[in-house]
Amino acid sequence: MKPPFPVLRHSPVPLAAMALFLIFLQNLFSDTNNTPERPGPAEDFAGKIAITGNSGSLLRFEIPEELYRGLKRPDMGDIRIYDSQGNPAPFLVRSPKKTITIPPEKPVPILVWDEKSGRFTSSSPGIEITVSGSAVTINPSGGAARNSEEGGLYLADLSAFKADGPRPSKLVLDFLENKFFNAAVSIRKSNDLSRWEDHGPIQTASFYNNPGTDRNEFDIPPARYILLDFNGKIPPVNQARVRFDPLESPAALRKTVFTGTKDADGKKVYYYTEGCFPLQKLFFNLSRPDSIRVSIRNRSTEQDHWQYCGETTVYRIEAPGKESVANEPIDVFHRGSYWELTISGEQVWTEVPAMELLWEPLEIVFLARGAGPWTLAYGNSEYEPQRSPLDVQDQSEIFPAVLGPASYSKPEEPGTERWKQGALWAILGLAAAILSGLALYIIKSMNNGE
Repeated sequence: MKPPFPVLRHSPVPLAAMALFLIFLQNLFSDTNNTPERPGPAEDFAGKIAITGNSGSLLRFEIPEELYRGLKRPDMGDIRIYDSQGNPAPFLVRSPKKTITIPPEKPVPILVWDEKSGRFTSSSPGIEITVSGSAVTINPSGGAARNSEEGGLYLADLSAFKADGPRPSKLVLDFLENKFFNAAVSIRKSNDLSRWEDHGPIQTASFYNNPGTDRNEFDIPPARYILLDFNGKIPPVNQARVRFDPLESPAALRKTVFTGTKDADGKKVYYYTEGCFPLQKLFFNLSRPDSIRVSIRNRSTEQDHWQYCGETTVYRIEAPGKESVANEPIDVFHRGSYWELTISGEQVWTEVPAMELLWEPLEIVFLARGAGPWTLAYGNSEYEPQRSPLDVQDQSEIFPAVLGPASYSKPEEPGTERWKQGALWAILGLAAAILSGLALYIIKSMNNGE
């Protein structure tokens, strides 16, 4: 009696091999099917930073140094922000608002023209200015008695204010409150007390002991001396002071230090400044006294040609009991990551100076739409700048965001995924060939067993 199914009368090895191969394929496909889906575009980036804040609001934060180190594009185009579902959020990169301060008012010497003596005089000893035609000169011999009732000319001395300091923009006169008046004021300016220029238009001075009608503040031009002509109608001025324009103070530049490598002949030093910084200045810091004339070149990648950036002197000078004197930071207009310093002359580098990158701190403002936390992703040169940036109005309320620690890991290359897919198809083809061979072997065995 024949069995209900054919019996293989040969070695069981083919059956065992087939069973093991089927188990291998099952595990392979099982691992593939159990692999979670790709979380989204954020995984395309090497760097990630978690952001928390008020959902639905405009949030802001200063870009940390770690992000600049991981950028791949000088235009900072490889930055994105995603919500917890992987949807992009609109954002903009901008300079933080400058700090605005108003310097306190300062008193200034005010001199009045005395008709009897023909001089500008002041109650301060040792101050006297005489007038001859349109020329004004300083006379250190003292002044005559002041007769302010007849004086219609006043001279404000602003020579104490330096050109590189806060600029006086308003002159304020405190009048003696003994008489109501109203007069037109003509203003002239001078820097050397010999040449005078008119400054218009004509302004108005008035005093009625009423804040709504009193006028004692005047626009003044940049000058060392200001002459005010009240046409003889103004009572004595008690004192004068100046007000300043508001000062905008930009954020202080941040500093990142990189070390260099000297070449074999000792004439050149090379630096690699990883990432892309909003670079403003370079500073080469020598730790020992020296003075070296160098030329500077820059390039973006190792394959690019060097670009000439200019020449400078790197130095440090020390004196006993005094602070050392070093070269000033250098303004730069190139943003490549590779730098070269070449000595001009017969010297060689005895010390490799540290390169300090001085860069402008920037901030990001983004709309926290969707659900948080959000992911700040960066570091993929294949991404172009975002095409739908955020438009923020000056009156918009912006809240601070909180950043978590930065993580940076090289993303999987696109070719790696393609290689895996090719390998999988090759295995599947091999499996089909093996299964076909096993099937033929089984059929042949069945036929032989009949």
